[in-house]
Amino acid sequence: MRQIQIITALLTLLLLIGCGGSKSMSSPGVYSSPSSDDTSEDKSKSASADAGKGTVEATGSESQKKYASTTDEISREIRDDIDTETPTKREKRIPAETSPNTRSNSNGTDAEYRLSMTDLDGSASAVDDYIWRQFDLAEEYHAMGVIANREASWEEAQYYFEKSLHIMAPLDVETDSVITPEAVKYTELLENIVSDYRVALRSLGALTDDVSSSVIIERFGDMIQNLDSDTMLVFQSRELPIAYDIPIVMNDRVKNSIVYFQTVAKEAFKKYLRRSQKYTPMMRKILRQYGMPEDLIYLSLVESGYNPHAYSWARAMGLWQFIASTGRMYKLNRDWWMDERKDPIKSTHAAARFLKDLYEQFGSWDLAMAAYNGGPGRVRRTIKKQGTRDFWKLKLKRQTMDYVPLIMAATIIAKDPQKYGFENIVHEPEIVWDEVEINRCLDLRIVAEEIGCKESELKTLNPELLRRYTPPNKKKYTLKVPKGLTKKFFAAYDNMPSPKETSWVRHRIRRGETVSTIAAKYGVSQYAIFAANNLSRRSRIYAGKDIIVPVPLDSDYKSGRNRKDYDTYKASNSLYVVRAGDTPWDIARAFGTTVSALRAINYIEKGSRIYVGQKLKIPSSATKLKQKSTSSKKTYASAPSKGSSKSTASGGTKTTKHKVRAGDTLWELARQYGTTTGKIRRLNGLGGSSRIYPGQVLNITGSSSKKYVVHRVRRGDTLSRIAQRYGTNITRIMANNGLTNPDQLRVGAELKIFTK
Repeated sequence: MRQIQIITALLTLLLLIGCGGSKSMSSPGVYSSPSSDDTSEDKSKSASADAGKGTVEATGSESQKKYASTTDEISREIRDDIDTETPTKREKRIPAETSPNTRSNSNGTDAEYRLSMTDLDGSASAVDDYIWRQFDLAEEYHAMGVIANREASWEEAQYYFEKSLHIMAPLDVETDSVITPEAVKYTELLENIVSDYRVALRSLGALTDDVSSSVIIERFGDMIQNLDSDTMLVFQSRELPIAYDIPIVMNDRVKNSIVYFQTVAKEAFKKYLRRSQKYTPMMRKILRQYGMPEDLIYLSLVESGYNPHAYSWARAMGLWQFIASTGRMYKLNRDWWMDERKDPIKSTHAAARFLKDLYEQFGSWDLAMAAYNGGPGRVRRTIKKQGTRDFWKLKLKRQTMDYVPLIMAATIIAKDPQKYGFENIVHEPEIVWDEVEINRCLDLRIVAEEIGCKESELKTLNPELLRRYTPPNKKKYTLKVPKGLTKKFFAAYDNMPSPKETSWVRHRIRRGETVSTIAAKYGVSQYAIFAANNLSRRSRIYAGKDIIVPVPLDSDYKSGRNRKDYDTYKASNSLYVVRAGDTPWDIARAFGTTVSALRAINYIEKGSRIYVGQKLKIPSSATKLKQKSTSSKKTYASAPSKGSSKSTASGGTKTTKHKVRAGDTLWELARQYGTTTGKIRRLNGLGGSSRIYPGQVLNITGSSSKKYVVHRVRRGDTLSRIAQRYGTNITRIMANNGLTNPDQLRVGAELKIFTK
């Protein structure tokens, strides 16, 4: 009797769960927004952010109306399918996170189906996403910077950290409103780079002229205790007095800032002055339109050094260094194709409006500039807490307290550079252009050829463009072209081929797919998919619907179809090289093994990603390994006698395989093998803007002329000293000798040092 009661209770519970599932899915849409119960701590901030992101509202939004005509029929089909399902059918539905290769469309056996269900992580496609490859490259440079720090090679460390930050700067990763693997990785890596960079900065002497603007401000905070306002250099003054339209004081904090620009940051400040005439005439004109002080142009000097591509440690971008959220508030849009924070004109308009709002709020330019750096909320709370509106008496965070004196010092020097020791500054010419309005996507390379200019000129005039193409999702776009070429442009405009048709892929969503897995299949950022479909970061997608994927026009990903031909999977010496679109499940199935066995033998934790170009060992127990194994002979250099150099390859013109090492470039490889970069690109299907990355295997026609010597490590040797001796760098030595830790260096060890 008791058993019957238990069975009855379980059946009732299952029935209730089934009804609940049916009810919750009774009216699915192509996208769904967060629940109305989700509230933000700051409604105004949420509203402004959502407006900038193009968030999809629950009902009645323009974006839903836009897609309604193409999706209503599919929605009805899915509703009918779900409403007529029995509970038994629903229980057999493939879970949300299972492999896209569902049982319904697979020709596999039940055993293979069960294999796919045993490890849901096995369905994640191999990452060929540009973002993750850039993460790897940034980590390489960061690791080298850490090693240089340990060896007190501060200038070398600075170089590596700057390279890391330069790689991180343009990546399209949203971190302020969503938690994703990319966001977590980005935040963690950026924090590590900045933290270790600060170690180097504390010991650096004078800064070079190519450091980022963030370093200029950060370094000042470390140096301020060592600066003496009495050492400020003043040379012969101009006869006419200097006029300022923002309040300027000459106290010790401002004098220390001038000394800093005259000494530690002199080379960087010279570069900023040389660049100052490129954009300041345009900036002055816009500031006048808003009735703003024209001397605010020097805020941009400190913020970015007048570089539209400047990037700060706080993830700010452009001439005026807007973070993404503030940029959205002032109508600076950002998506896969463009970032308007880098648009000189639009960002200057936004900065003028922002500074005007801050001045109206605080009533003084000192406080307005402080709020521009530290945030109006923090400044407002500090004023209330400390009971003063005098900037020079406020105790704000260190960088904000340094920021205003630095702007005043920059203004003083820029208005009379010779007086403060900056002589013979040769200014770069003002950037001038004509504007043309276009209504379709264009390739900048083709535009340059048609109007007779360089592609680099178009990129300089249009720094907001993140790709080689104008945005295909814009009905009207204003393109800047070199002055005087408007007529030539319109004469050729109708005949310019538009790549618009191949830039967007319409992908039919299948059960188990997420935005992340779809992005991985096409090798694009999931944020690009969010932007292209007007999705918020919490929106859901549903099987059977179509989603737009913005594919880079120079990419090989023109469709997201999975490969079904498992005969193409080959192993060499039990090693398989991961290809784009591969999943652990695909690889396991192709070789007749299990995902768990594949992970175990390669020490891959559950949930970890696999990468294109990664070499995976196939378990010897795999039933299909023998028939898929191929013998690939590799040519290795014969070991030279100690201390001598010897060619690493014999002469010949056959195709050889080269595994890319950290620091390799196509230009260097072409020199090494006696070929050209064009031939390497063609042989490997690389586009003009494609990058190579560590671990990638390239086919190269030619013979290597590169030589190496064997260095025996002696007591007192460090990687830095060895690199300097042979004219190479730490990265190459470690890569060529399989070193992962500088502590592996031991007396008596022999290192291969490759020389040019």
